[in-house]
Amino acid sequence: MLKTFVLVVIAVLIGGTGHVLLSKGMKMVGDLTEASASLVGPMMLRAASSPSLLLGVALQATFFLMYLTLLSRAQVSQVLPMTALDYVVVALLARLLLAEAVTPTRWAGIALIVVGVFLVSRT
Repeated sequence: MLKTFVLVVIAVLIGGTGHVLLSKGMKMVGDLTEASASLVGPMMLRAASSPSLLLGVALQATFFLMYLTLLSRAQVSQVLPMTALDYVVVALLARLLLAEAVTPTRWAGIALIVVGVFLVSRT
């Protein structure tokens, strides 16, 4: 179980970092939902050449491979909830790298998730 938990923590760090880098890259590209049709193509090209976005995609792919590895050694009903620790990593990195405000209410919700992960990991 310890080896599985260590792999989950590594996967969560990789996946959470990937989420934040994807967000950073897309914020530099701009809001695709508000763009006119003539701007979507150039915006997509800018996204495809964004180092943050490309690294984020690579980290997400690495997370997926680690997730598959975890599924090969543990039950999905245990692995999937444990990957919810991703919320902690994302909140911390979003605060540090993107200067996002993480409210006390959001931290309380994340704390509840951590308690849930603890309960699931004990089974």
